[in-house]
Amino acid sequence: VPWGRLADAGRSRGTFRENWQLCWEPEFAVRLVENLVYGATIAEAAAGRIAEAMQAEPDLGTLAALTRDAMIADLPHATGIGIAALEEKAALTSDCGTLLAALPAMADILRYGEARAGTAEHLAALMPRIVVQAALALPYAARNLDAEAAGKLRGQILGAETAIQLATLDPEIMAEWHGALGKLLDDPQATRIIAGVAARLLYEAELLEAEAAAILLGRMLSPGTPVADAAGFFEGFLEGAGQRLIHDAPLREAVDHWLASLDADSFTTNLPLLRRVFSVLDRSERRRLLDAVFGRGRSGAKGYRLLPGAAELWPAHQVRVLELLEKGAAR
Repeated sequence: VPWGRLADAGRSRGTFRENWQLCWEPEFAVRLVENLVYGATIAEAAAGRIAEAMQAEPDLGTLAALTRDAMIADLPHATGIGIAALEEKAALTSDCGTLLAALPAMADILRYGEARAGTAEHLAALMPRIVVQAALALPYAARNLDAEAAGKLRGQILGAETAIQLATLDPEIMAEWHGALGKLLDDPQATRIIAGVAARLLYEAELLEAEAAAILLGRMLSPGTPVADAAGFFEGFLEGAGQRLIHDAPLREAVDHWLASLDADSFTTNLPLLRRVFSVLDRSERRRLLDAVFGRGRSGAKGYRLLPGAAELWPAHQVRVLELLEKGAAR
C-alpha cells in the first residue's frame, strides 16, 4: 500500500535524515483488506508479503534491495529471511554484474543495521565475501564488451566502489578489490572505458601516482591506439572528474598531447565525448582550467603592488567588506 514513499535525503549519508512523502487514497483501505491474507496486522502483513517476494526473487541485487526495505521498515523476521536468502544465493552466484549490483543495497543494510534494532551481523561477513567474488570475476567480465554492456558494467563498478567505501571493509578485502582494478589496466582485452574507470578509481585511492597515471594516460591516448579505444579510456578516466585536470599538470599535458594528435575528422567525431566530460565544470572551473592550460596566474597577481602599511590597514578594510557582504545577503 504505497501511501508513504521514502524521498531523497539530499547529500546526507546518515540514517538520521529520512524524508517521506505521504498521501492517503481511499482505495488503499480496500488494498489493506486484500492483504490480510499475509497477516492480521499491518506489520505482519507487510512482513509476510515482502518475505514471499524474497523467496521468489532470483536476482541477488533485487533481493538485497528487498532486504534493505525490510530493515528500513523495521520488520526483523522478514529481514532475517532476506539475509538468509542472500547468503544462499550469493554462494550460487558467479556473475560479476549481479554481485556488484548487490553491494550498494548491502552497504545500506549494514549502515541501517548500526542505527536500528536487529543488527545484520551475518551480512557483515557476507559483504566482504561478495566483494572478493566480484573482484575475482571482474577481469573476465570486462573483456570485449559492446557499448551498452560496458556502460552497464561501468555503472555497477562505480556503485560498488561507493558501497565499498561506505562499508569500511578490512584492508585485505580492499586490496583484493584494488588488485582486480589493477589487472584491468594490463589486460589488452579489457574494454577501454572499463579500464579508464579502473585507472581513475586507483588514482583516487592514491594507489596510482600522478606521474604513473600520466604515463598510462599518454600510452592509452597515443597515436598508435585506435581512436575509439583512446576515446573510451578517456571517457572512463575523466567523465565526472574533469576538475582533476585543473590541478594535475602531468595529466593535463597528456590529455593536451592526445587532443593535438587528432586529425580534424577524429576530433569532430570525439567532440561530443569531450563536451560530455567537461560539461560538469562550472564557469569558474572552466576559467581556472583555461588559466592552467595557458599558464596564466603562475607568477602571482600582475599589475598589483602592496601599499605601504597594508598589514595595518587590512583589518579595518576586512571588517568593512564583511559588513557590506552581510547587508547584501540580508537583502
